Amino acid sequence: YKDEYAKRGLDQLNLSRSLEDGGTITSPLIPWNTCGAYMHGVLMVHPFEYIFFAFFNLISPVLAVIYAYLGIKILRLEPPQAVTTAK
Repeated sequence: YKDEYAKRGLDQLNLSRSLEDGGTITSPLIPWNTCGAYMHGVLMVHPFEYIFFAFFNLISPVLAVIYAYLGIKILRLEPPQAVTTAK
């Protein structure tokens, strides 16, 4: 997706944040994911049992979509500076 972000004039930090909001944050809530399986194995609590207590994990992806739609905190690439040659 790096090339698509660059083509649309978006900074790579947006891509990193999107992956974090959509993947890493929500992974403990998915039972067949390694995070969900680990939580279940260690705590003996199924992810669906603690899903309502994981406010941050649920709200973060929703806010990320709202922020992206409204353009809040979306970093754009700087246009290339014109190179001037000294004569």
